[in-house]
Amino acid sequence: MKRLLSKITSLFLIAEFLFLLTACSKQEDTGTGYLFTCTLSSNPECIDPQYTANENAETVIANMMEGLLQLDAYGRIILAGADSYEISDDGLTYQFKLKNNCYWYRAGMEEKDAKPVTSKDYVFAFRRLLDPDTNAPHASDFLCIQNASDILAGKQKTEKLGVSAPDGGTVIFKLEYPNEEFLLLLTQNCAVPCNEDFFLSTKGRYGLSEDTILCNGAFYLTKWAYDDYGSGNFLTFRKNNLYHDPDQIAPSSLQFNIMRSQSEVDEEFSSKNSDCILTTTYPTAYLNSSNYTVTTNSVRTWGLIFNPDDETLENQQLRKALANGIDRASLSEHMNQNFKPAYGIIPPAVQILGRSYRELYADEPLAIPYEPAEAAELFDKLEIPVNAINNLKILIPDSFDSKETISAICQEWQTIFGQYIGIETVPYTEYQQRLTDGDYSIALYSFKPESNSCENILYQFSEQSKFLGLHNQEFNQILNSFSDYEQLTDKFMLYGKAEEMILNQLVFIPLFYQNSYMIHASNNKEIWCNPFSKAIYFQKAKHFS
Repeated sequence: MKRLLSKITSLFLIAEFLFLLTACSKQEDTGTGYLFTCTLSSNPECIDPQYTANENAETVIANMMEGLLQLDAYGRIILAGADSYEISDDGLTYQFKLKNNCYWYRAGMEEKDAKPVTSKDYVFAFRRLLDPDTNAPHASDFLCIQNASDILAGKQKTEKLGVSAPDGGTVIFKLEYPNEEFLLLLTQNCAVPCNEDFFLSTKGRYGLSEDTILCNGAFYLTKWAYDDYGSGNFLTFRKNNLYHDPDQIAPSSLQFNIMRSQSEVDEEFSSKNSDCILTTTYPTAYLNSSNYTVTTNSVRTWGLIFNPDDETLENQQLRKALANGIDRASLSEHMNQNFKPAYGIIPPAVQILGRSYRELYADEPLAIPYEPAEAAELFDKLEIPVNAINNLKILIPDSFDSKETISAICQEWQTIFGQYIGIETVPYTEYQQRLTDGDYSIALYSFKPESNSCENILYQFSEQSKFLGLHNQEFNQILNSFSDYEQLTDKFMLYGKAEEMILNQLVFIPLFYQNSYMIHASNNKEIWCNPFSKAIYFQKAKHFS
């Protein structure tokens, strides 16, 4: 069976190659007509935009689907499926006019049979997104839409959602409260349309194969070959000539080869079998070479969390002593080059008002100070049995690649307190399960925003969060007050105040920000990545030999 699959795969790739020889008599001067190849670390599993949370699926969906708006390579919001939009003076009504030349298309379909994308497709998509039965991972991002909270809680039917289609070319959103980030939310993959008739025809298999997905983006899916037990798995895409602006699509085709690990992805790129890579491995060889372009983003914050049910660690003074016993300046000696010390919560990649939030609101003044003498004094006043301290351990996933920094923290604590807190490194799947089960005392924990949003980060500390929840009335009032301000400039100081409260309550002790990298050969141009969703965009990618 494996040999048969291999032969079928080879025949398909040969056919695809022959197609490309005709499509790819590429114009060398413009860089168009190239087949771009990219590797994924695992199978996307499902490419239903409203349902999936798979990072590999994000890149696939971003190249075959589009919503009303999208981000460009500079993070600016631009029109996509929408031709124009208007916002009411009170910020509660958004009206979008659709382009009249957007179509649904898939492999094997005659172009004459392609159906136009209509406003009803957006209404259905958002009803699916907020339907509690969908279990959509990003549904809570859209609670600003009228009745969304009640619908997601099962208190109202989806038909009551504040999204309507007065005609086939107009979509209207009614909001519960003004949300200056609403346009940004509409650039997410989960906000793309969904054709109801086609969705129902798939009978629960929507987004699971090339036959059960419709595309309205720059490329359409032609083949999705995946075998759990085999190799040579891939997805292939071709330029969608029914796209509303096909002349702007530079590549002729895309191929995503499916690997089984990030190390295999790295190897494929280093062997020049892939045109682009996302990695968290410090790219020494590529940074120092004029043959490669490296884009760096600092999107993840790492720190320590404490088990809220641990009787020893519920002591606020103990947590304060531990926090005051961390010298971030000296940690730099032990960090690999992917990390830099973090004093705040929101990572540097998040932008506000066109600049990094961390540039506008520096994290050093927020820092939990390194005060070893005060930490020792606090610790000495605690009436905690020695064996209780010695039983504490920091749970770390084995995928974390700067363990020396955590060892340095433990050694510093031993010097200050005369007590040793150890480290327990476990496989990532066990790490996740232990966190879920509450089977830890202290854990190294990381998070990143799902979009370019300070609020997205801060809401992760709401009291509903199992790991990061801050049970504080004033903090909850700050979160709830975000909707009272229409301008980001008005919210700016609130974000800093919220960060300060998280740090003062010692729910999360930030340690470092982690970089991620997008790398491609320098003769490839206009490939870009959304650092938050990790989606790579190839619509305008060009290759110059």
